[in-house]
Amino acid sequence: MIISGSSHTNKRLRTLVCALSCLMLNSTAVLAKAPPATPTPQQIAEYEATDEVSRVALLIRLCKASQHELADVLLNRYPLTGEFAANRKLFLEGMILYGRENLTGAAKKYRQALADDPSLTLVRAELAQTLFQLQEDDSAKHHLGLLVADAPTEQAAQGIRSFIDTIDARRPFTFNTYVSLAPSTNVNNGSSYKTVYAPGGSISIPDEYQQKSGVGFTTGLNVGYSHRLGNDFSVVLGGGINGRIYDDSDFNSYGASQSAELRYLLNGGFIGMGAIASESTNYDISQDKYDFYNSYGPRISLQKAVSTQDQINLSAIHEWRNYKINPGSEGTALQLNGSWTHAFNSATYGTLDVGFDNVRSQNDYSSYRAYSLGASIYKELPFGVTANLRGEIRIADFEGVMPIYNLVRDDNRYTGTVSLTKRDFNIFGYAPGIEYTYVYNDSNIANFKFDSHAVDFRLSKDF
Repeated sequence: MIISGSSHTNKRLRTLVCALSCLMLNSTAVLAKAPPATPTPQQIAEYEATDEVSRVALLIRLCKASQHELADVLLNRYPLTGEFAANRKLFLEGMILYGRENLTGAAKKYRQALADDPSLTLVRAELAQTLFQLQEDDSAKHHLGLLVADAPTEQAAQGIRSFIDTIDARRPFTFNTYVSLAPSTNVNNGSSYKTVYAPGGSISIPDEYQQKSGVGFTTGLNVGYSHRLGNDFSVVLGGGINGRIYDDSDFNSYGASQSAELRYLLNGGFIGMGAIASESTNYDISQDKYDFYNSYGPRISLQKAVSTQDQINLSAIHEWRNYKINPGSEGTALQLNGSWTHAFNSATYGTLDVGFDNVRSQNDYSSYRAYSLGASIYKELPFGVTANLRGEIRIADFEGVMPIYNLVRDDNRYTGTVSLTKRDFNIFGYAPGIEYTYVYNDSNIANFKFDSHAVDFRLSKDF
């Protein structure tokens, strides 16, 4: 807590957050030169007579009134000593640097305070505003999105969401690139068995279908465009390319995606209707050549904030799928997904999601219905570490009897992911992170039973 730990001060802090969110709507703050920083004897006497909580409040007011140099003199002449002194000092030093137009230095001070205590709502608000003026829009939107959870009223939350819209409007075109190192113990989702048993006898699994480990990297580029059409509608376009490249080129894969959506804007969300398409290519060992896959179809979506702390997302997609050298896999897919996100505070939120896939292909043994249930938790911890934990179970029931095995395939897939980001390490606007994923696919046909361990080293702008 920056001001104090009392409930009364909590209310004052929330009031300040509301005021700051309104200030953000002005797009930029006015940075003015400070008047001479020489406190008068009366100012010194009044300052010495107050307690530390009142001193901090006064120093904040001085910084907001462009008297940051005077605040700097008082802060150094009378060092803070209370329980929250270290983070209060970082916050005030950030405000002083902000007043001096050293925005990069101010953001660094704010990040240091949040690294120690992620619950500092006012610090996060000042950081979001500073990042916006530095044109680090992705990071600014990340913190504004978290701030919605601590908004005391729906009106204040809507003010923050409106500021996010302001950020999107000033930069209709967005570009995002990424590169990450990705070692895995099973790059091909191969079987851990060498021999499986079927009604007709044992079957030896060729070496190329067995589990393979490797070290590779993933890279990609995403491009987006959004444009407001009057008060009620917006159009959003997106596209991306990606690649996963390993030391053994047989496991390389490349992909692309496109989307276009017309959105009817709601209070705290939207209803969208549009279309999506995707393409990918990867090496098919059985055919000794690359297979090309493409899909396309309509999508409808809904995003709605049902409270300052809760948001729902729903989507429905119908796809037509085509394969170049595996026509038996061609067909259609219906994908239904829903999620509910609850923010406990500006540093912690959890998500529950469900999914249903109905895949129809020419080969009935490749057609299936899949049901998924997942949960995740996002938590900003002390020492500048952000943890994101996710688990999912997916049950797939296939329809036709699979040749050779004379069985109808049933798979249960369990996935667990742990991501850690060091959010106070700023590397050219990115924070370093590491992600570990474990996948276990349990199948009644041993050839499809496998597990894998994968580690992903990456840089993120969501910090």
